[in-house]
Amino acid sequence: MTNMVADIERYFGAIDAAFRGLGQVFETEGEWVKRHNLIHSICKLHLDRLRVAHECWELSTRFWDTFKIDTRDSGFPVYQHILQLENDRKHAESRLEQIATAHQIRKEMIELLLKHREHPGELQRKMAQRLYFETLADYDLFHPHTAPRTVRHSINRRTGRHYYVVQWATYDGTAHLPLVYVAVIEDSSDDPSPPPADREDGHKPWPEGEAIRGLPNRSVSADFEAFTEAHSGYGLTLTTIATALDKDFPQLHPKQLRRFVIGPFYAGGFTNHNDEVQGILDKVDDPDNMWLMTWTAQELWSKEERPARWGLWGKSAPEEVFHIDTDSIDCVRQGVSAIERRALIPHEAYQAVYAQGRVDEILGDYECYIASGDSIIRNV
Repeated sequence: MTNMVADIERYFGAIDAAFRGLGQVFETEGEWVKRHNLIHSICKLHLDRLRVAHECWELSTRFWDTFKIDTRDSGFPVYQHILQLENDRKHAESRLEQIATAHQIRKEMIELLLKHREHPGELQRKMAQRLYFETLADYDLFHPHTAPRTVRHSINRRTGRHYYVVQWATYDGTAHLPLVYVAVIEDSSDDPSPPPADREDGHKPWPEGEAIRGLPNRSVSADFEAFTEAHSGYGLTLTTIATALDKDFPQLHPKQLRRFVIGPFYAGGFTNHNDEVQGILDKVDDPDNMWLMTWTAQELWSKEERPARWGLWGKSAPEEVFHIDTDSIDCVRQGVSAIERRALIPHEAYQAVYAQGRVDEILGDYECYIASGDSIIRNV
């Protein structure tokens, strides 16, 4: 961890450049977007919220006494800061009533500069506070935990069961990483709520404003919300989460579970969670290009459902059998069916890696994107 230091502005400049690049990547995914449009829109929604959170954090450094970043592991602000955003968000409107308007603050700044020839340091802090609370009040941001929302509800024509596509997100309190989850769940309850008539074919997701908080099956919705809050930690494998869900909710059958891990983020001269990466980034001439953003997509799917069994001592519920790719050590270790790692790196930083002949060593496990100005070079 590190206290706020003189180059904190450079850190936020780097991470803002990384978010702009990520936005370009997400906007130009081509065929992947067409095949996974719903997943794409969910990831983009939470990525946009994370960008708002970082805008608020950048403003906060101008009036908070300390600001801590997890420089050893994630490269993101520590968990206590997202808790602070959540607390300040609840009081944003009342705080804005106590702070002069932006117009009034600007007038005072001009008067102090021209009439008294003094530096308006305190007024700059007040303006940062004003903009901070305005952003909290006007925009949605990434929360410590975003309650699950059902974004699609339809009928599986083969089984006759209702199925839900559910998304939620969390900011892990130990790893200090943003996590986004997407689950496909079948419901074998006797009387689940029917899907909207105009969306029974399942081809149209609900817009965010129409998404249902929790599950359409209200009898289990509150318990499911509590489950996601307790079982979304980065330290839990997808197999652990899906198996627990399958066991705790006999009428719910998790058929697929995805987790998107945003980060770690590496900033030259600032973070220190990988000596090899840092050694190369520190040698990049332009401070704006001394960064590397990574993200990971993990996926788990059910390969079969063992039917319910009856015996002398009663009935056992159906049980999902999840596929683990045993040909991949990484998949076995992480308890997933598939895993994809991606990295976004500025062109100058990539050239530094290439010049040392270490592309395979450092970026070999990643599908790499190179940010070059306003362009993205894909699938390197």
